[in-house]
Parts: sequence; C-alpha cells; structure tokens
Amino acid sequence: KLTKFLDADILIINIPPTKDQPFSNAIGRLICEIEKAKIKNVLFVSATSVYGDVTGFVDENTMPEPTTENGKELLLAEKLLSENPNFKNTILRFGGLIGNGRHPVKYLSGKENPDPDMRVNLIHFEDCIGIIESIISLEKWGEIYNAVSAFHPTRKEYYTSKALQMELPLPTFAASRKEGKIVRRDKI
Repeated sequence: KLTKFLDADILIINIPPTKDQPFSNAIGRLICEIEKAKIKNVLFVSATSVYGDVTGFVDENTMPEPTTENGKELLLAEKLLSENPNFKNTILRFGGLIGNGRHPVKYLSGKENPDPDMRVNLIHFEDCIGIIESIISLEKWGEIYNAVSAFHPTRKEYYTSKALQMELPLPTFAASRKEGKIVRRDKI
C-alpha cells in the first residue's frame, strides 16, 4: 500500500509529531521509502514553533531554537529531509492554523490565558493550500518559507475580538510582559 502511495513525482508531508514515537525516527523511515520510490520533490510542512520562544522579528534566516519537544522534532525532521541528496526538498513553516472550522479562540474562550501582549502568527487554511499550489507550480524547491498572515495583533486584541464575533465567552488574560516573536513572511 505504501508503494502505491509513494508512486508520485512530488510528496507533500503534512504529519504532526505525536507522543507515540519520536517523529524524526518516523521521518527517517519515510525517507528510506522516498528514496526507493525515486520521488523527485518533497514539500515538508513544518511550523513556526521551530523558532522557539524568541522575542522580536524572525525570518527564514533566523537560527531556529525550538523549546518544545514538537518544535525540536520538527527541526530534526527538516534537517533530515534537507540534507538528503536524493530528492529536492522545500520546507514550509506554517503559523497557527485557522479556518475550515478551526480557530484557537474556541480553546481560549472563557478561560484565563497567559501573555496578552504576545503577537499572533496565524494563517488561514485556504492560504495554506494556495501557497502549496504555488510552490509546486513555480517549482520552488530547495527553499524554506514562513507562511503566516501579514497581521500580528496582540493575543488579547485578537482573541477578544474573535470571541465577540463568534459570540463566545470572552477570554481573560493574566498580566505579563512577554511579547514573543513576530514571524516575517516576506520571502513567501
């Protein structure tokens, strides 16, 4: 069944890490199968969490310093794919996903949340699809791209506004001075 699945010139890998097994090990095994299948191009969907808890602007030239286990596993998977000489690879680092029924305000609504001044780095589902289609049609292989919205309001501003719009209980925010990162998307 895997052989039929890998019968393609382009493979899009969009699998989130799980706690069941080290993600990078699973990607390593998948790479062996990609090599056997002679896939020419791989698009790997990663996340902006690889940048960790930095403050200020980050772009594709910023050295990733993940602080979460998922971020560390994604960065290791990026490295494994990028260093493989048997296929071309592009890494697409998405911000937090919204749209198609998914919105983080649903989890924050009515609860106390940290870091009201941190900026949001989100992307809409439809934009994700459009970016993937563009990378493939323009043959942009061997690249790293950040993909987020151009707007970065604070968590308090954004989630309060969305809760009102969706008629959900308002989230509250604990005091904090943490500003976090603003992911730049100029390259995309």
